[in-house]
Order: sequence, then structure tokens, then C-alpha cells
Amino acid sequence: MTDPDQDRPALPLAGDVAADTGVVARRVLQFAVDVALVQVIAITAAVLVTLACRLAFGAGHLLLLVLVGSLVWLWLSLFGWLLVTVLWPVLRGGRTPAMRWLGLRVVTSSGQPPRPSAHVLRCALTVVDGFAFGLVGLVIMTSSRRQQRLGDMVAGTLVVRDRAGS
Repeated sequence: MTDPDQDRPALPLAGDVAADTGVVARRVLQFAVDVALVQVIAITAAVLVTLACRLAFGAGHLLLLVLVGSLVWLWLSLFGWLLVTVLWPVLRGGRTPAMRWLGLRVVTSSGQPPRPSAHVLRCALTVVDGFAFGLVGLVIMTSSRRQQRLGDMVAGTLVVRDRAGS
């Protein structure tokens, strides 16, 4: 099934940086929702795999069960985050699932869809922006003229209100 919004032209920016990028509260909520989405799936899968291993190997291998469950959770968390923050926006017009729900979109400063490499940079720098439970990214965003986190600055992207999709 294809996204009907995917073929839309570049997002028309209002030209007013505050009007386009004044979405810090929505971005905080969007980040929390995307993280929760990934974690619900990763934790559920880890629990199911751990239970399956318990049935297969018995309860006497507690360390093995914890190790397997932890590894499944870790890999699914990382893979899920890449899926949600890189692949999904590339295929869905610059929006994660939560961005779509909250009327946000990632664009370049000219309003064009970012290249896949920009989404990879944004994702990689989530490590820095997410430090101290996201406080670093929040401070950088609120201090930046265009309300960009470090990942956006390096990737040359903005998160804006999705005027075309609202």
C-alpha cells in the first residue's frame, strides 16, 4: 500500500522561521511516541523469545534466558530505531509514524525532501541529542534560531509543521 501523500511536491515553507519550525513541544512528544513504538515492539518480542527459550531449555538456565532476552531487545531496539528514523521517513515523505500523527515533516532548508544520507546523519546524532534523556537535544533546539537539534544542523534539515499534510 502506498502513501497518498508521498507524491506531493516540496513542502511550501511560510518563509517565517518561527512559523515553520516553532514545533519544539510537538517534537518532544513525537520523539517520545516514536521511542515508545519501537520499545513496545522490542520488549514484546524479547519477552516472547525469552519465554520460548524457557520452554525449550527449561528454567534452570536463567543466565542464558536473560542474555537471550537482552540481546533480542537490544538488536530490535537498534533495528527498530533505524527503521523508524531512517527508512520510514525516506519512504513516507520525511515523516516518522509519530510525525505523521502530529503534523510534522523533515525537510531541507528549501523545503525539499532530504536525501537518505541526511536521515542517516540525523539518526546517528540522536546519540548526542538524546544524551541526558534528551536534555542535550532540547537545549540545542531551544537555543537554535531554527529550533534544530544537532542532528538537524549537521544533516542540513529542519522539522516543520506539515502544511501540505495538515
